[in-house]
Amino acid sequence: MSDQIFNVVLGTAGHIDHGKSTLVKTLTGIDPDRLKEEQERGITIDLGFAPLLLSNGMRVGIIDVPGHERFIKNMVAGATGVDFVMLVIAADDGVMAQTREHLQIVQLLGVRDGLTVITKKDLVEPDYLELVIDDVKTLEAGTVLDGKPIVPVSSKTGEGIGELKRLLDELLPKLDRRPVVGPFRMPIQRVFAKEGFGTVVTGVPLSGQVAIGDTLVVLPPGFQGRVKGLHAYRSAIDHGQAGHSTAINLHGPDIDKQDVRRGMIVATPNVFQPSTLLTARLTHLKGVPWPLKHRAPVRFHAGTAEIQGKVLLLEGDQLAPGVEGWIQISLEEPTVLAPGDRFILRHQTPMVTLGGGRVVDVALRKRKRNDAGVIAELEQRLKALDNIEEFVAHVVGSAPIPKTLPELAAESAMLPQTLLELLRKLVKAGRVAQLQADALFLSPSRLQELLNAAVSSAQDYFKEHPALGAVEQPELRRRLNAKLGRVVPASLPAGAEAGTTLNDAMFDGLIAAIKQKNLLRVEGNMLSLPGRDRKLEGALAAQAQQVEAAFRAGALAPPAPADVAANLKIQPKTFREIMRYLQDTGAVIEATPELCFHQEHYEKARAAVLAEFSKKGELTTSEIRQVLGSSRKYIVPLVELFDRKKVTDRVGDKRRVHGSH
Repeated sequence: MSDQIFNVVLGTAGHIDHGKSTLVKTLTGIDPDRLKEEQERGITIDLGFAPLLLSNGMRVGIIDVPGHERFIKNMVAGATGVDFVMLVIAADDGVMAQTREHLQIVQLLGVRDGLTVITKKDLVEPDYLELVIDDVKTLEAGTVLDGKPIVPVSSKTGEGIGELKRLLDELLPKLDRRPVVGPFRMPIQRVFAKEGFGTVVTGVPLSGQVAIGDTLVVLPPGFQGRVKGLHAYRSAIDHGQAGHSTAINLHGPDIDKQDVRRGMIVATPNVFQPSTLLTARLTHLKGVPWPLKHRAPVRFHAGTAEIQGKVLLLEGDQLAPGVEGWIQISLEEPTVLAPGDRFILRHQTPMVTLGGGRVVDVALRKRKRNDAGVIAELEQRLKALDNIEEFVAHVVGSAPIPKTLPELAAESAMLPQTLLELLRKLVKAGRVAQLQADALFLSPSRLQELLNAAVSSAQDYFKEHPALGAVEQPELRRRLNAKLGRVVPASLPAGAEAGTTLNDAMFDGLIAAIKQKNLLRVEGNMLSLPGRDRKLEGALAAQAQQVEAAFRAGALAPPAPADVAANLKIQPKTFREIMRYLQDTGAVIEATPELCFHQEHYEKARAAVLAEFSKKGELTTSEIRQVLGSSRKYIVPLVELFDRKKVTDRVGDKRRVHGSH
């Protein structure tokens, strides 16, 4: 039956006791007040739902919202996902407090279209009705309802209901349907347990589709469940989609009615990430009697969630009524949103709607206050918000370190595979670069900066340690991260973050790129500069000559390295680097960490031993010691060094010339 559902949602709005629920019942034949208390007291407390059958045979869902100021949070929860609003105003009361507030909320939530219904026209004279209509036009000037139809009706006599139905038949099919592409996401409006079925959640999906058998995740906290059944407007359906009220029967070991509540979302797994810090553009309502101050406590409403939080102004210490500004919202509980989502801010005490706006960044990223660059970057982000290709390119281009595919999926609310296809397109166009294929993404200019920074860090290292020929990868990473954390990248938009560090995967990807471009020579864990001439100068060169002379003077009974350092009064760190230099250049050869031979004496010893082998096919260690004339303390390590260098092969307790078996 889902093909008979026109996937747009019609919602009511208006002051308490202005006849919203009665109007819905008159249009649909269904009383949206489902709670016993609502029916007994005659007021709407929570959200009501009813299908409206259009003349073309399509069904459109109506969400009826409460009008009492105490239930504004329920009204906001219902207004989320509404495409077309019926603002309901009673003819005998006219425009009231919640009329204004509901219209403000509708405007802030970006509802696309609507009309106004003047109810109870049978209770007033025609002249008075005309005055009410004039007031309504004044109220709606500059809003989404400006110039839209105003229909006087009487649910009691039926007068005007036919005209209202005709208008809905005409206007609703003209609305663009909600897109059904992208990941499934539905803010939960109601949760209940149905005997024999388990947990059922209801709401209006904001994007995507869901089918029986799909796996969904409840966020937060992350419970997974399988879809056992779907209903829409009291009928079983095969699949649900964005733009019509849907009931989902979820089954899973973690899914329990007590653990799932309004304010959470059900969504496609592995896309969305809950966050406690959001960046947004806020409109502070003109009629609020006080400015919004930095760190002011607020009630944050988005989707069906209501969360306590604080406003962090990014411009100045207060925002005047009627002014727009950039803010961050620090929340006491995590929530799930997508870029472009609308929200409402209300004062905690008294309960007043302060304003609302649009989320531009859902990542947990604290931004610097009163920084022109930060504001400029946010303006660019807002401008790109309605073009997903431009938005993804901007998110990647403004990132100081590579972005992973899961990070980009959460920050753009895209299915990973769809996002990957877009990223490949951007890579092909030269707008995005990859540090690891299909895994790590950054701007081409930022990649070049990281490569330059890595080479620069290596050059800095060798300036400090001229005796050394290579730097270990962990040391280069430490230096590179320190450099990245100090410098604002020139390639990024003004206001981008400066503090960055590369994790293991990012650094490995950078090393792979460095190796491919031959910017550094990569040998295992060591990195060196191609073509670098290792030349010692000044005091360091003199010390190196003294160390080399000490080992040369020791012949085949050289001094211990520690003794050489002590005798020459060379600092341990400097001595270690000199020894590395002498070994790398071949002047000194290490037999053990405590025993090194000068290359001149090593070569003489090797020649003497090989000459003796020409006389005898095999030699014992004692015989080699007699040939070389040194003590066993030095000869045993030297013979083992011959083995390692493939001069000799050990056969039992004797040696032979390597390869002479």
